[in-house]
Amino acid sequence: MKDWHSFPLFGIFLAPIGLGGRVSVVVCDRFSSVLCQLGGFEMRSNKRFFTDAEMRSLLKAVRTRATRGTVTDKVDYALVTFAYATGCRSCEMASVCIDTSQPNHIDCDSGVVSILDAKWDSRGVIPLDAGCLRVIKRYIRDVRPRLRNAEFLDTLFVTKTGSAYSPNTMSKKLSLLLTRLGFPEKTSHSFRHYLATEMARRGVNLAITAQILRHRDIRSTAAYTRPTVDDMRNALNRRSGRADGR
Repeated sequence: MKDWHSFPLFGIFLAPIGLGGRVSVVVCDRFSSVLCQLGGFEMRSNKRFFTDAEMRSLLKAVRTRATRGTVTDKVDYALVTFAYATGCRSCEMASVCIDTSQPNHIDCDSGVVSILDAKWDSRGVIPLDAGCLRVIKRYIRDVRPRLRNAEFLDTLFVTKTGSAYSPNTMSKKLSLLLTRLGFPEKTSHSFRHYLATEMARRGVNLAITAQILRHRDIRSTAAYTRPTVDDMRNALNRRSGRADGR
């Protein structure tokens, strides 16, 4: 998918009828559609964001591969689980350490990830759910010691070549992994979007979601939770009692 830049000049022509704003043009595969942002609302392309079914499929795939596969498969399982459970940015995932004296670290005893050195000063803590904590504890105990140079590094995740991840290599690692598992349109940031969207669907207070994502401005959180076309369609189907969408 290719996202074209906004065309603010259209606002000049739309302003007299109360529709001033951006018009985003999104080109998807062989066809294009024009999506208008009206009054601050923007419909998002579905391809970049996980649906519930896609996330279930992804988590099942990495779990199955970890059970039957190699050390790399077990590392991938831990990476995906951590990204899914925390919504951390790739640069933060690269910097999380097992040494609790470091600003960005995981404390398995308390089940909390602390991000104290972060993008745009977005400091905070993220409690891990029981399932994620179990996976990460097993990874630290059984898998990480088998990685090259792991004993000399503080970072939670270690590359195959035995070095700490950089923000760039972590982002590439997750993108390549997602592509290999059948999700080429998704990126490391798709996990962060999914966490915010899932919490909105479950009715979690926006302020709590903002705390987990460590947004200083709750409007940033609201931008993540804008509904997709599928969200709106499902809501209308439920309203009419036709969940099958027919």
